[in-house]
Amino acid sequence: MSISTEKASLPDEEAAVAHNPEAPLGGAATEDKRDETATDPTEPTETGTQKDVIPDGGYGWVIVGAILASNAVTWGINTTYGVFSAYYLAYNYYQATTLDYAWVGGLSVACSLLCAPLANYLTRRFHFRLPMFMGAVCVSVGQCAAGVCKSFGPFLVCQGVIFGIGLGLTLIPAQPLLAHWFDRHLSLAQGIAACGSGLGGLILSNTTRVALEHLGVKWALIINGLISCVVLFPAICLMRGRHKAVGARSAPFQLNFLWHPGFLWVLLWSVFTMMAYFIALYSMASFATHALNFSQTQGAALQSILAAGQMVGRPIWGLALDRGGRINMTILCYILCGISTLAIWLPARSFGVLVFFAVVQGLTGGTIWSAATPVVARVVGVQDLASALSIFWLVLVIPALVGQPIAIALLDYSTTHLGRTGPESYFISIGLCGGMALFGAGLLYGAKRYLQQGWTLFRIV
Repeated sequence: MSISTEKASLPDEEAAVAHNPEAPLGGAATEDKRDETATDPTEPTETGTQKDVIPDGGYGWVIVGAILASNAVTWGINTTYGVFSAYYLAYNYYQATTLDYAWVGGLSVACSLLCAPLANYLTRRFHFRLPMFMGAVCVSVGQCAAGVCKSFGPFLVCQGVIFGIGLGLTLIPAQPLLAHWFDRHLSLAQGIAACGSGLGGLILSNTTRVALEHLGVKWALIINGLISCVVLFPAICLMRGRHKAVGARSAPFQLNFLWHPGFLWVLLWSVFTMMAYFIALYSMASFATHALNFSQTQGAALQSILAAGQMVGRPIWGLALDRGGRINMTILCYILCGISTLAIWLPARSFGVLVFFAVVQGLTGGTIWSAATPVVARVVGVQDLASALSIFWLVLVIPALVGQPIAIALLDYSTTHLGRTGPESYFISIGLCGGMALFGAGLLYGAKRYLQQGWTLFRIV
């Protein structure tokens, strides 16, 4: 459905939001109204005291390519941790437990999200490229240093903390940039950029497996670190922002967003869907290799297929969000994610079924990374986007940190206390994963109700 159709379908409700005293902060309702009702991308729009025309393309597509490349060698490489952890467990590499390795994956993402206030402060005080260059150094050094670690403690610091900080300092400043360049096609642009993590995961999961088999852990990590370095610095140089033109604000720690009546539902949705995402991301390979006794090669193949699904799914959902409503289609996406987890992964006993689930999970599970910016912009507006995203990422620190360890703890409980073995030992973890995706989808309906000022199910929002 076109944007003009959205304009026709929501005039009264949008006006009510714009004049509601509980409307989005900092004039965001006005910004959001303009974002949804503008039918001509060349029509001047007001941002503060300055007129601005959002290009809806142009150099923005170069930035899409640059962010795609950046995601490929940061979050794409982070996806390969599933391959590494399966290898560590199979060969008892650091003499650590399954739960120990789960904390490494969660810690890297938690540290990345914890950097949001720092990244916003550096962006506002200096320039958005400064934290991104700092992040590029941390991503590269963290991996190379992890490669030379001989024990689990230093490995945890390098792979979990240093690499995680690098992820955050490259992610956070780049997230609002596309909203400066795109209006009607923002979700599509964000989806294409976000698919870089899938592309990187698809390629690097296979190269990592080969490197592990022929060169060992040390050189597999060092090679990935060097790849990140070579790609990140040119990509960051190509990125540009339009912060002044759009009147963007980058408050590092604006706590009043925590009780924003529409944004609160977005935060709750993100908490549950993020935990579901990491349980599936880090558990699928180990489920295949430990529960069903498939080979390490087959486990890595599943990780690659999941990454391929992300690469294809994120642009598709981006287009769907632009056409069918950002909130509506995100809800639908996670309903499909939850149902597929319970109906496909839970009873899976063959490699073919796991391949099918990896495709579906890749298409749906990680959509939060590409939908976050369009959904938050829809609720609070472009001007307050960076400030709201800072709180958004901070709230996700705990879910990202504990999601996979909780799943591992449930696995241990199922094995030691309930006496379950094989695929049945994963039942509780998989059920939790699917249930949280469905529950998160239901919570996001609160944001839909806030925007449309009613309970209508099929209105485009």
